[in-house]
Amino acid sequence: MPVCDLPQSEIAFPFFFHAIEPARLALVDRFYRNHGYKVKCAANEQVFVLANAAGDFVAAARFVPQSSGHYWLRNLLVDPQQRGQGLASYLMIECKPRLAPRGCYCFALPHLSGFYQRLGFELNPGHCPADILANYQKYRARGRDWLLMGCKQS
Repeated sequence: MPVCDLPQSEIAFPFFFHAIEPARLALVDRFYRNHGYKVKCAANEQVFVLANAAGDFVAAARFVPQSSGHYWLRNLLVDPQQRGQGLASYLMIECKPRLAPRGCYCFALPHLSGFYQRLGFELNPGHCPADILANYQKYRARGRDWLLMGCKQS
C-alpha cells in the first residue's frame, strides 16, 4: 500500500518524507525485517520514513521517547540499493525539527561519527540525560564499541 499522498507532478525531490501513524507501524517493521533488522516499532515512538514515488520505503528512523523526555534514535536505515544519495542526511534533517524541544541521542558505530557530527550531534555530550547514559553504559559493558552522540535542541 503506497504511502505517497502527493501527485507525481508535485515532486521536487523523488522521495517523500512521512511521519508514520501507529496504525501503519507494521509496514515499517516489515521494511526493517526485509533488511535483516529484528525491530518492532511501538505506538509511543516517533517513526519517520522516506518513500519513493511508488510508495516503497527507502529509509526509516525510529525515535524512542525516554523517561527524561528526550529521544533515543534507534535503527536509522537506508535501503542498501539507495545508499550514497544523501537519504539518511535528508531524513534526519527532516526529523530533527519534529523532535524539538527535546534532545536526541544515539549510539553510533565509530565510522559514522562524522555523519552525525555534520548533523549537529556531539560526541560524548555532557548534557546526556541519565536514562540514556545508563543504556549506553549497559551496551558498552556488553562489548559494543558504539559511540555516544547527542544533539540538544533549544
